[in-house]
Amino acid sequence: MTVNDAKQSLILRLETITDSPLFEANEIIIAALKINRSDLILCGKNPITKADKRRIDRLFKKRKKGVPLQYLLGEWEFYSLPFKVGQGVLIPRGDTELLVDLALDELEHTKGATVFDLCAGSGAIGIALQKNDPSALVTLVEKSKKAFKYLTQNAALNNSPVKFIRANIFKWRPKHRADMVICNPPYITKNEMKSLQKEVKNEPRLALFGGNDGLKYYKFLTQNAGRFLKSGGKMLVEIGAAQADDVLNLFKANGFEYVKVFKYINQNDRVVLGTFNS
Repeated sequence: MTVNDAKQSLILRLETITDSPLFEANEIIIAALKINRSDLILCGKNPITKADKRRIDRLFKKRKKGVPLQYLLGEWEFYSLPFKVGQGVLIPRGDTELLVDLALDELEHTKGATVFDLCAGSGAIGIALQKNDPSALVTLVEKSKKAFKYLTQNAALNNSPVKFIRANIFKWRPKHRADMVICNPPYITKNEMKSLQKEVKNEPRLALFGGNDGLKYYKFLTQNAGRFLKSGGKMLVEIGAAQADDVLNLFKANGFEYVKVFKYINQNDRVVLGTFNS
């Protein structure tokens, strides 16, 4: 069996469990054979060993059981940077890059801004922001022990001098207030949790469930904004596609001005941004 044969066989098996069988087959082959993307093309006619085939089959069986591809690979790209991921940490997603884009836009004319990335998970948001604005003083706050392990690894992996604190944001009281708070909080409702895709159910519930109505974290962040933000500071939060009106109202009811909703390229509402006026 050649590398190409193994890939074609894997594509056929993956067609029953994913909408991207070719992409996933390439990623699994690359991981199993420990090669890079260019090797995948150049080595297509090379034979694979029995050990290679066992590794491919082992990864496929895990994928078939619903283990996310990103967990199988152990690393995923976000904002053109590598991030270690695995069981116990939320997988960085492309639409969350909008949060970083908007934060960088807001900080464009501010040097040395202090930023809190709350519910930081893998650290992808805060690290991506700091790497693209090296003057920003970014602190990442995460409660989960498992996620915090990945967060610290990713700071080292990306040579990012962010600070990190393992704490529950509901209890954490910073020593100073920040110029900006960014947060991708858990926002899935109780009903939505029941119908999640099998892959998403393998991600940590702690990073997904946002209370019965999905608004638990937004209520806390807006009602306690003065704990985290300076007057005139910015808060940016990622939201679920149907949550714009509710989160917008929470911002406006709790001292925020110039509140805006931003859409991702698929036209789903994705980020709410407001300026805190204490």
